[in-house]
Amino acid sequence: MSRYALAAALAVFLGLCAALWWLSARNNALTSQVASLRVSVASAQLALEQAETAAAVHRAYLARAEVDAERWRAVQNDLQSMEGRDAPLSPVLRATAERLFARP
Repeated sequence: MSRYALAAALAVFLGLCAALWWLSARNNALTSQVASLRVSVASAQLALEQAETAAAVHRAYLARAEVDAERWRAVQNDLQSMEGRDAPLSPVLRATAERLFARP
């Protein structure tokens, strides 16, 4: 009977060794997966920071463009509302404009 007990103990020992080997391989795979995920998260965070910076720059550009557009609207309004804008030109200015804008 001790021969059967020895065989059973050997089988249990080999089973435990196989289980430990499988668990070790699984642990190594999970460790490498965790490292890969950490790299992915770090690169995603970097991309997010770059996108936030680009968005801030774009918002500043849009704000500046809006200010410039408002200035141009004010200048256009001012020019269109000037008194006498449709008055005839003096002969000197008319001759100058005709020479300046004459087509060859």
